[in-house]
Amino acid sequence: MHGTELAEKLEALLASGVTYKAIAERAGCDASTIYRIRSGAITNPLYSTGRAIDEMHAELKPRAA
Repeated sequence: MHGTELAEKLEALLASGVTYKAIAERAGCDASTIYRIRSGAITNPLYSTGRAIDEMHAELKPRAA
């Protein structure tokens, strides 16, 4: 996972109405960490944080019937 890819996924999550706090709680980190990933200040977050962002983003996509 690259920081820019995670930043794009965070943009989509936030645009869908998910809050920084909700993402941070799921990822097990502070909201400020999520903000710094989104802004590019953190380009190599913990694996568990990136994985949580990936999972939340995957849940945004409509599931095939």
